[in-house]
Amino acid sequence: MTENQTSALPGIESFVVEPEGLGTALRISIARPSPAAIAAADGRLSVIFLTDADYAFGTAVEAARIGQYAGEVGPVMIVGVGYAEERGDYAFVGMRRGLDFYRGPRRAMDMPGAGTLELGGADAFLAALLDTVAPEVERRFSEAAGARRLLFGMSAGGHFAAYALTRRPDAFAGYAMMSPAFVDFPPALGDEQMVEAVRALPPGSIPPGTAVFLSAGSREEEPGEPLAAASIIGNAYRMRAALTAHGVSTELCLFEGETHISVLGAAITRAIRILVPGPGAQSWQAALTATE
Repeated sequence: MTENQTSALPGIESFVVEPEGLGTALRISIARPSPAAIAAADGRLSVIFLTDADYAFGTAVEAARIGQYAGEVGPVMIVGVGYAEERGDYAFVGMRRGLDFYRGPRRAMDMPGAGTLELGGADAFLAALLDTVAPEVERRFSEAAGARRLLFGMSAGGHFAAYALTRRPDAFAGYAMMSPAFVDFPPALGDEQMVEAVRALPPGSIPPGTAVFLSAGSREEEPGEPLAAASIIGNAYRMRAALTAHGVSTELCLFEGETHISVLGAAITRAIRILVPGPGAQSWQAALTATE
């Protein structure tokens, strides 16, 4: 594990870990709320573990910071989980995402013009997250110990978030599954494998109080969209029904006019506000209760 590194984004600390069995090093980036903000919330802190940090960390940090400043978001630490080998062109992260975020079995696919894509290593990535990343964050930042943990993922990261929910439903108190690919790769119309996995969970598997935010861009299933076959919108609704049957609190947002790529900023901003409500915002769970 390396010593703290500096970041161009103010107030960010970072370090590198090499989880056993993962086969690559992870760059962990940390954005902490102020001690005063935590104290004002009676010590309550949420910790977001954000996959795809190589292209989503900055967006999440600024959304959390401005939300906290306005009172719409509570104290939250953003833990960005990225790759030490990524250099900013998404070449490395593009190669690793299928391997680390998709459930097994391990397999390889030839992608025309893009070489071989490896898939199916989600077990190793989940172990790295829970056995190496989270303990190291808590060792370095004592306020994270015992804090409420949330898992955020987009697209393949949404697949991973659902997978984590089915494998270790006790590990996180909430999940943001943004434009989630709930299908095995390559996708085929009608597939809904991760929805089926949630339906198959025994009653009582998901702890009470678990909350899930689901979202998609309204254009994601239009003809010509690259992941139209993944049925992202339809499966988000199916996943909401499956989770509701297990007693999970859910919120589903469809962002008008947005594609699989353009929806990222809106989805992250909304997910943070929904899952980490601040003193200036009424939580959606309370709002739903008030209207019953």
